[in-house]
Amino acid sequence: MEGIIKPKALQKGDTIAIIAPSEPINKSQLEKTRRFLENTGYKVKAGENVLAAIGDYVAGTPAQRSADFNWAFADPEVKAVFMAVGGFGAGQILDKIDFSVIRANPKIFVGYSDATTLQLAMLAETCLLTFHGPNAISLPDFRPAGYTMSNFWRQLSAPEGEIQPKTTVVQPQSVWQEIRPGKGEGILFGGNLSCISKLLGTRWDPLPALDKHFGPDAKYLLFWEEDYEQFSEIMRSLWQIRNTGFFAKLSGMIVGKLTAVAEVDYRVFPTKKELIREITEPFGIPVLYGVDFGHEVPRATFPIGVRAMMDAKEKKLEILEAAVV
Repeated sequence: MEGIIKPKALQKGDTIAIIAPSEPINKSQLEKTRRFLENTGYKVKAGENVLAAIGDYVAGTPAQRSADFNWAFADPEVKAVFMAVGGFGAGQILDKIDFSVIRANPKIFVGYSDATTLQLAMLAETCLLTFHGPNAISLPDFRPAGYTMSNFWRQLSAPEGEIQPKTTVVQPQSVWQEIRPGKGEGILFGGNLSCISKLLGTRWDPLPALDKHFGPDAKYLLFWEEDYEQFSEIMRSLWQIRNTGFFAKLSGMIVGKLTAVAEVDYRVFPTKKELIREITEPFGIPVLYGVDFGHEVPRATFPIGVRAMMDAKEKKLEILEAAVV
């Protein structure tokens, strides 16, 4: 059993790399983000190809995007790697990532949506803890003292000479709902549901690696969110994960925001909550619904690979260990 590798805490004056492994960004978005991070007290480096674009489809070729990804982890000045934006395309660079460089240089990596593809591949290959949190170009748009940013910096950073608090309570900012009551404790694992399901069966499938990293008896809290997807496709993804046998390893499920989720193929079908209750019924696990993470604001930052505790009836979620060292 290897155990999770935690990156070093981010401190003021450190250098953050901005890369675009998925969809493209423009120069004004990059410069706005750079100014924000510099005004917050950090130095910024951008990938050489960060402004590359093939239409509005992807941020350059797979070779360009993977080169920036590998550079960010190899550069000794860079202490954290921020994904510029999600969307589509991260899966195109997996076979060009040098995971040995990541293993030798563990750093903070943060993003969400398509970032899940990279985060779970890194978990499988290196057991590096990464962060499901806001993408870089959205950071200037959040209130500095608001929930999203305070939670974000609390997970990634620690003042010089201090240790990050061991526990973090994720406070509800909207109405969380109980689908099935109960308490659960386990390793926080998940991200964007479509990205999780599309890694299954690939060389970077994270599920077989979990036993090696955490032991065969480990239990997990599966957290997931989705955006602009039909609910029948969401259920297809959940059934695919369940059919691997992974649900038997769950001690709980945490459902985030389901943004712009509709159904056009079917007119008469059960509600979202009923279908989630049905698919988890044989396992009797607690399920919490509508938690503040995903494609909506406010947005919590979740470290992937740490122990956490949930209580669906009491609407409680607590991260039980520090995410950085």
